[in-house]
Amino acid sequence: MISQSLTLTWRSLIPLKNSPGQLLAMLLQPVFMIVVFVYLFGGAAGGDRSQAVLYMLPGVLVQVALMATIATGMNLATDIGNGVFDRFRTMPIARLSPLAGRILADLVTMLITVTISVLIGYVVGFRVQTSPLEALAGLGLVLLFTMALSWGSAWIGLAAKSVTSMQAMSTAVLLPLTFGSSAFIPATDLPGWLTTWMSINPVSHLAAALRGFMVGGLQAADVWITFGWTAALLALFVPLALRAYNRRVR
Repeated sequence: MISQSLTLTWRSLIPLKNSPGQLLAMLLQPVFMIVVFVYLFGGAAGGDRSQAVLYMLPGVLVQVALMATIATGMNLATDIGNGVFDRFRTMPIARLSPLAGRILADLVTMLITVTISVLIGYVVGFRVQTSPLEALAGLGLVLLFTMALSWGSAWIGLAAKSVTSMQAMSTAVLLPLTFGSSAFIPATDLPGWLTTWMSINPVSHLAAALRGFMVGGLQAADVWITFGWTAALLALFVPLALRAYNRRVR
């Protein structure tokens, strides 16, 4: 099953070379996010752009990675609607290989998007204040969390009636998680009820952990809470996605 899943991962990645619009979107999304949050709203993070870059870029990396998970559900909904999975069903391959291959492919594109975001961050003045290994550990934590969230996106994509409804549902979930977190602004600058929400929001802990890995001041609690949320998401959404997949592909 592993080799089949990897083959289907490559199958999902090949169309990127013939889709300049999708590649351009991967390039422009981090540029847009960094320009908006660092240059336009940068004063909220400390009063000058250098401090804004240090605080906000980890938050931008987290948001870019989270928003990229929407592609998993959209691509699954598209493939099922086009009958691609019906053709896979007639082939001598493991039943779950197409689903695993789709998620792995989107994880690769997510890694590309995060890498582009880091490079753009360096252009605007961001510098890692810790060791390269710590920075890589932080990025690995982000990818691990978003991989777990991709299973949730896969479940929505398999359960949704159309690509449009899938995108709307995913956006409705992700926007409160990202913008209602401390990824872009300290929780101390906000009203008490919103501070409470931020304290339990997993994205706040993920952004804080990445910031600690890349800038310094890492709190172990943020890492362990992120691991806990990752395990919970996997435990919840993997069975749901597999059940929805089995219902749609018979």
